[in-house]
Amino acid sequence: MDASRAVLELATRDALAALRHVAACLARRSHELLGLTCEPGVSGPGRLLVTVADDGRLDRLVAELRGLPEVCGARLAGTAAGCGLRLAEPAAA
Repeated sequence: MDASRAVLELATRDALAALRHVAACLARRSHELLGLTCEPGVSGPGRLLVTVADDGRLDRLVAELRGLPEVCGARLAGTAAGCGLRLAEPAAA
């Protein structure tokens, strides 16, 4: 079954440090990571765009991500189609 996709936007104090915390949070909660974009700030805050499967637990996930070290804000940016991102389809086996 193919779940719909959602894009989360995270404001970070340090994007690369936040990346480790975000990946660990997703793994602990068994969220499927479908895509990731890291935009480190030149001399400060950065941004992460995280694409996950929308399995009905997004509100809880966003709340957990807001509490992580190095993350200073988190919001649901929308569905993958609605935020202007083009996601590659998985390659056929």
